[in-house]
Amino acid sequence: MFKLTVYKKVNLSRNFYLIILSFLLVLVGGKIILAHEKLTTYQEAMQLYRSGNLVEAEKKFRAAKLNLSVTDHNKDINIKLSLLSPIREVMEDLDEKAASYYKENELDLLVDMYDRWQTNQQRWVSGTNIQKDMYEEMLAITKLDQDMKGYFSAIKKTNLAKLENDASIGQSAEEQIYTNVNKIPIEYFGGKSAKAKEIITSFQTYYEGKVNKLTAADASVIDIVTEGSRQFGMLSRFSIQSGWLVKKLDSYLLNVLTAAIAKKEYATFAEQANSTKKLFSNMKDSKVFAYIEKSKSDLLSKANKLTASNKYEEAISIYEALTPLENTEQLIAKTNLAWDKYEPIRVLKRLYPDKEFPNFVNARNKWGADSVVAAVSKDGIIYFGRIKGEEAMTVMEGTLTGAPVINKLNFQSSYSTSEKPVIFMDAKSSERKHHYLAYEVGTNSIKTILDVEADNLTVEAKQVLLLDNPVGQGAGELSYYEPGINGEYQFTKIKVDYVDIQVSDIAKYYGKKVRFTGYAVSKTSSGAALVTLSEGYNYSTGKYEKSYLILKGSVDFTIYTNYTVIGVFNSYTTITNENGEQVRVPVFQVEKVE
Repeated sequence: MFKLTVYKKVNLSRNFYLIILSFLLVLVGGKIILAHEKLTTYQEAMQLYRSGNLVEAEKKFRAAKLNLSVTDHNKDINIKLSLLSPIREVMEDLDEKAASYYKENELDLLVDMYDRWQTNQQRWVSGTNIQKDMYEEMLAITKLDQDMKGYFSAIKKTNLAKLENDASIGQSAEEQIYTNVNKIPIEYFGGKSAKAKEIITSFQTYYEGKVNKLTAADASVIDIVTEGSRQFGMLSRFSIQSGWLVKKLDSYLLNVLTAAIAKKEYATFAEQANSTKKLFSNMKDSKVFAYIEKSKSDLLSKANKLTASNKYEEAISIYEALTPLENTEQLIAKTNLAWDKYEPIRVLKRLYPDKEFPNFVNARNKWGADSVVAAVSKDGIIYFGRIKGEEAMTVMEGTLTGAPVINKLNFQSSYSTSEKPVIFMDAKSSERKHHYLAYEVGTNSIKTILDVEADNLTVEAKQVLLLDNPVGQGAGELSYYEPGINGEYQFTKIKVDYVDIQVSDIAKYYGKKVRFTGYAVSKTSSGAALVTLSEGYNYSTGKYEKSYLILKGSVDFTIYTNYTVIGVFNSYTTITNENGEQVRVPVFQVEKVE
């Protein structure tokens, strides 16, 4: 086993101590060197600090602090760093983050950085001279003020450019633009008032451009109103005055509505006016609303006058046109009722839409009704309708005898023995000039009370008809027709309206209707017959003399013929007699030859 000698033990101990001593000497030497370096760094830092080069001084103070070899001057170093380092660190952080937020389009965070910068700047600038100087040095190094100006200026330009370049960005985009530009600090607009003016001008120009585009394209009023209403809402939300928009819309809409009225496009006016009224809450005192109310009132008044003048269709067209602007339902119903009473055939046409009524007649305020109508349909049915008050029309039907072509249709209530309505017809006749028909409207039926063909009909007295040359009894004569027991008209007698005389007495009956028999002895050059009135020898003149009467009329007279004629002696004429003398003779106008 190895054992150390005393000598070896002593020698080993000595070597160990020598090593320890050498190590301690190295440590002491290193500490002296580091202490010297720290002192030197501190002295350089102080020199920079005193000269005002604070950023570089802060670097040296930090380096000196990191030298832990000695604690000399540490208190002063810490004091200096407590003034300088926070400013450097905050400014570097602001600079770095502001650049990052701008790049990432994080406006809210960028504004936070701006606010943080402004808060610190105020504190540092109003603090000690050292803080102020350190801040100014860091501002010069980071160029944070220039960067911030560039960031916000670019953001402002980008946002406002959207208003200039894109007219259809949408409401949400408008709101975002407004929000964005309002977040930008006022100093980048040139002050608070300048900021407000630039934002207001930009949005007003943008909104005005949208309205101009619509009006230039003659967009519908509802589209313009919709956009105007939207803009009023946005301007209110943005706290921007809207007087310019009120003026612009008032002028444009007033022109549009005036044009519609001038063209008598009342339905268009009402639609446009109804749309325009949606802007009332934003444009209460505008001229366009006063114009709408006046025009509406004028049109209603016009419709009322048309109704009073029985121009119902025109009146209803106005009422219907105004429907979007005014509830005219009752006015239309009232006018239609008045029209129905004025022209009740309209009701029949509605009740019988498959019928045609080529002949009809109206009457008002008769037979207990406000209005009545009689009509004959093309298929030969007689209709009699009554309207009273607001009640529905009551209708009665009857059948037309045969299928005559009706030339005239009217009411002849005097034909009735009980003052009932009588429908009188003057129809085409195959044997005479007229075919007269009359139908009495009873309680439950329509019956025939007259059916006769004749050349003429006159009412000589109540329920006494005089027919000229009727078919059947009384043919060729003026015949009386009167109602029998059942109320139907029938032949009663011939009318004699002349006096039977001797032809020689004609001079006594000037202007009166007479009948006589005369002998035609000759004819005049015009075809009239010459009848002898008297003849004999005139002893005073010594001549044989005759007196004559001329028969004149639409008759082809034959000489040496007796004619029984009816007519009127109503004039004289001059002829040359058989003695060559000019004599004055009576002229008889023949109405009928028997």
